[in-house]
Amino acid sequence: MNPTWMADQIVYEIFPDRFAIGHPHTSDTKLALPVYQQSRYERRRWDELPAQPPRGRDFFGGDLQGIIDRLDYLTELGVTCLYLTPIFTAPSNHKYDTTDFFQIDPMFGDETTLRKLADALHARGVRLVLDAVFNHISDRHPWCQEHPDWLAGTFWRGFGHMPELALERADVREALFSVIEKWNAAGVDGWRFDVAVDVGLPFLHALRERFPNQVFIGEIMSHPAGWCGPTALSGVMNYVFRDAVLGWLNGEVSDRQMQRVLAEDFMGRWDSWNMLASHDTPRLRHVLPSEAVQRLAWVLQFTLPGAPVIYYGEEIGMDGGPDPDCRRPMIWDRAHWNDDLWNFIKNLIELRRNRPELRRGRLMMLEAEGLVFLRATDEPHEVALIAINPHARLIRQRVFTPHPHLYHSLPLRNALAPDDTVTMDAGNVLLELRPHTAAIYLPADEMERYRFFKPRNRVASHRAA
Repeated sequence: MNPTWMADQIVYEIFPDRFAIGHPHTSDTKLALPVYQQSRYERRRWDELPAQPPRGRDFFGGDLQGIIDRLDYLTELGVTCLYLTPIFTAPSNHKYDTTDFFQIDPMFGDETTLRKLADALHARGVRLVLDAVFNHISDRHPWCQEHPDWLAGTFWRGFGHMPELALERADVREALFSVIEKWNAAGVDGWRFDVAVDVGLPFLHALRERFPNQVFIGEIMSHPAGWCGPTALSGVMNYVFRDAVLGWLNGEVSDRQMQRVLAEDFMGRWDSWNMLASHDTPRLRHVLPSEAVQRLAWVLQFTLPGAPVIYYGEEIGMDGGPDPDCRRPMIWDRAHWNDDLWNFIKNLIELRRNRPELRRGRLMMLEAEGLVFLRATDEPHEVALIAINPHARLIRQRVFTPHPHLYHSLPLRNALAPDDTVTMDAGNVLLELRPHTAAIYLPADEMERYRFFKPRNRVASHRAA
């Protein structure tokens, strides 16, 4: 059975070459190491932009020690799960062309450094997820010569330097399963599967049979239905979520279509990843230039079912177009941060971590203009009403809320603007939303000498009875 801890996580994605250079190195000393001296490589200063066009040959020097050095930053933000794009030996900067699954790329460190990172994360209560690139390998991988029968005879997306593996073979599967076993023993908590559609369901079924208690997230760039379950993936990188949110906020998706997409069963998966940007997409600021509209996207990410994923630098307002521009080095000079955005996202993280209904509550879409929905658990007081106005006009509407514990006269306070309070009527509420604003209404059970949420109505009470 799939474990469920992913539902409670705040995931932070790091592209290791671009996050931080570890002590005691500077950019100059790190890039002077022998591993960076191949003639085909480009060495770039931390304040430069990635090379265009992308060939995977430009390096900035980020590494695992740099991540260890910045753990205080990540825990201050509220991160509870770290996802690293590939870290195994490979000739490129992105490492999706593996030459050795059993070694950490020397640009990033070694096995000792990874164990040190895993231990430091676990001491802070943070999980570690690595990238499993099992569909294909580099044409420089020893398997190409030692086991040519392990190759499928095809190349991923036609790239001749990345031959695909014959994943239907039992010996290939065993070799790849041993990769997972080795790094699990080093402290890895879960895996994200690159191009999971190409990896295929038969391999994923065999994987789940071998590792029934492991979290597996799949990169699925299609409709995710059918890819998750007790015999397959725990969840997906939810690209449908991303495209729906950005399309809706860009005016390309109607309110009704957005409501229909969010009401689909797969959108209720707590263990999937809700991402607004990644190393493969333009950054949020590039797609939605208005910060007010960006904040609506962030609210959706933290209030809909699924674990929110923050791509490094999004929380400080970094910009970047399509790959490779989205892979700029992390900005550590705070003078260039958007502090208001950082604080806004930190507050959303704290809110989600403190509200069980935002992590595990069922989703109930309500018929309304804009987007209005409920998140609720079986506990009467664990309920949130989320309302978002993406339009350039005021929305004033009465919304009916078919939830038995939104009691008449119960005040609801907006967690994003504490002075904004509405009051429940008989199963409905009057909402007024200014243009491009959102509200997360939570019960304010604070009346003197009275409580709306009486202990007698709690789940434990009727179970005991």
